[in-house]
Amino acid sequence: MSVILLIVDVIFFVGAVFNVYWQSQIEIRSIYKISSLIFAAFIGAWLLVSPTGQLSYIIMVALFMLLNIMNGVGGVGEKKIVLNGFYSGVLDYTSVVHVTLIPIEIQGRKPKVAVIFNTKRPQQVEMNFNISYKEMQKYLDKKLSNEVSVEVGQI
Repeated sequence: MSVILLIVDVIFFVGAVFNVYWQSQIEIRSIYKISSLIFAAFIGAWLLVSPTGQLSYIIMVALFMLLNIMNGVGGVGEKKIVLNGFYSGVLDYTSVVHVTLIPIEIQGRKPKVAVIFNTKRPQQVEMNFNISYKEMQKYLDKKLSNEVSVEVGQI
């Protein structure tokens, strides 16, 4: 059992290093996905019920909690789009075929924009940002190829 925990520890550590590297590349940060934090709190509370003194288990739980908290962070970076949520990862700009920008403007509040990235695979990635849709459109025009259509939608 200890060998399995050590392998899991290494995998989680590599995942944490992966997240730190790509999250450091983010230029426009998206709104934090609270669901990752709720999931981390739920799992953390569940793991507290069955404590153990085994060091590899403690490291595994700590790295698992760290990864769940880090998975709420996402945004658009210089080289790739950093996805947030439970299945976080990165998305290359070359795999994006269509982008929909949905401005969210509420009087008396900062402008926000919901961005939906459609990829070559039948996949949609939705992220929310605390900037105006015009700023996001200007940024994406620099990163995306001319073949990618950027549409401004409505709520």
